[in-house]
Amino acid sequence: MSDPVSNVVDTSILRKFEPWSGTVPAGYFAYFLGNITRADYWAFSKDIRAIYDRERFEAFTTPSFDDNLFDWIVLLEAVADGEGAFTMVALGAGWGRWLVAAAFAARQSRREPVRLVGVEAEPTHFAWMQEHFRDNGLNPADHDLIEAAAAREPGHAWFYFGKPDSWYGQSIVRDAGLSDPTNRGEVDYNGEKVRRVRTIDLAELASRYDRIDYLHMDIQGAESEFLSSRPDVLDAKVKRVLIGTHSNEIERDLRVLFNGLGWRCQYDVPMGGEVRVNDGVVTVGDGVQVWINHTL
Repeated sequence: MSDPVSNVVDTSILRKFEPWSGTVPAGYFAYFLGNITRADYWAFSKDIRAIYDRERFEAFTTPSFDDNLFDWIVLLEAVADGEGAFTMVALGAGWGRWLVAAAFAARQSRREPVRLVGVEAEPTHFAWMQEHFRDNGLNPADHDLIEAAAAREPGHAWFYFGKPDSWYGQSIVRDAGLSDPTNRGEVDYNGEKVRRVRTIDLAELASRYDRIDYLHMDIQGAESEFLSSRPDVLDAKVKRVLIGTHSNEIERDLRVLFNGLGWRCQYDVPMGGEVRVNDGVVTVGDGVQVWINHTL
């Protein structure tokens, strides 16, 4: 495994994109390319929320160099790496922020058509994703927004839900004995609410597309089992993947999987690891692995 501080993030891709400046509507915050997000989607402090509740002018030079740094850098590299059609899949898409960011980046790079695929099982987050697309001038019907959880196999599973503005870590429940005596499809479990949701696996997802240029994953512990369920499909269909990792065991399993396929590791930062960015150091929360398929 790489020494975490040996990961030096190359930010040169930022020079290929025009930072946004303009008026941010009251009730929203903005990102580097001008995509806006409702402040209701995050449990901000009162002081921060007071700023976002006012209309204001903002000018960006770069994205924030925080633990979302890889999300930005790898997304922009994926968009810039080629011409013509661009397909991005986000698993555990939340409100769809990286999908919408991809649409804005693709517009600058003149990549079209753009197909955005968002897989999200938390019901409020899924509704927010549809709303977020519309807020940014995207018609959800032109893309594939799928209310489901990414899993090893298709079917159904119990999934945590609720607290949507303060919790983006909902996951599949790992308890084979969980039951639903009232047959409502929702139960209380260990102090949280869980519900039965549809699950989608890699084979079903990839069958819809000739090629996936960029796969972004934040699926709270299911990442290794999802990807390893069909390595042949992964190798044949996916060009680049960013994976948020949630255990050291998962990180080891992913290295075995991708090295076995012969993919190139661009970044491998364990949970809580550090990376050098320009003249500073950024500490990540979840781990990050980025792999590139040299055959596509």
